[in-house]
Amino acid sequence: MSLTPTEPILILSDLHLGHRASRITHPDQLAPLLHGPGTVIFNGDTSEMRNPEDRQVGRKLAADLARICHQAGRKAFFVNGNHDPTVSNMNHLDLADGAVLVTHGDILFLGVAPWSRDAGHYLKKHRQILDGLGPDGYTDFEKRLFASKRTSIELQMLEEPLTRGRSPGFRLFIRNCWPPWRPLMIIKAWCEVPGRAAYLARVFRPRARFIIVGHTHCPGAWEVPPRVIINTGSFVPYFGACAAIIESGRIEVRRIDFDQRQFVIGKLLRKFAVEPLSMNSAQATKGR
Repeated sequence: MSLTPTEPILILSDLHLGHRASRITHPDQLAPLLHGPGTVIFNGDTSEMRNPEDRQVGRKLAADLARICHQAGRKAFFVNGNHDPTVSNMNHLDLADGAVLVTHGDILFLGVAPWSRDAGHYLKKHRQILDGLGPDGYTDFEKRLFASKRTSIELQMLEEPLTRGRSPGFRLFIRNCWPPWRPLMIIKAWCEVPGRAAYLARVFRPRARFIIVGHTHCPGAWEVPPRVIINTGSFVPYFGACAAIIESGRIEVRRIDFDQRQFVIGKLLRKFAVEPLSMNSAQATKGR
């Protein structure tokens, strides 16, 4: 989906509002990030909506967040993630004349979340849905995105509700370390994201120089020439969140800090000039 937003454009992901391990207890804590005119894009997993038990809480918190953005004078756009696959009708956004592709990142894995205990179920269901979409199920970008969200919806009852009870950071850490193969699968996914995202752009968005994702909760920026892959991390422990800010022909990647119980824009991590790939460069990389 193309979009002509008002700059500056602030891109965040993986707030996981309602998740018992989210560092955000209420969207009001994000108010310092949202001051001033412009656009904010929440790039998936903004709130917990996948499980029916979570959905009522998730929708309320997403509505509260939209209200806070409106009060701050910002346009708010919500991109669907695998935890909130029905929060909007947007599965991706094309920005800056095609130079920037924004999508949550669950499309990068046929198993959606290959580190999950239920990754095998996700892989099987995802393939069934893609096969059911016809001969272009794997090659049509919109169908690929649709299938990844549909998979999350159809398997919503496999995992326990995430808005129920309490789970301190230590318990979350223990959960992520069991079974013993799970940390290895998480690290493997982190390592694969830059290459997978660059390949996605070569196939479906050859002029995109920047691909902005979340999903794996590992913040950073990686150069896979001629592209740059940016992951904005998450608001659950332990690796932190960052923001991608698009303004005046550049992208800044900045750390998100926690100060006096509110989240604020922090240190500049990386800065890039925004321009789409030329058609010659796009055609050259597509053939690799």
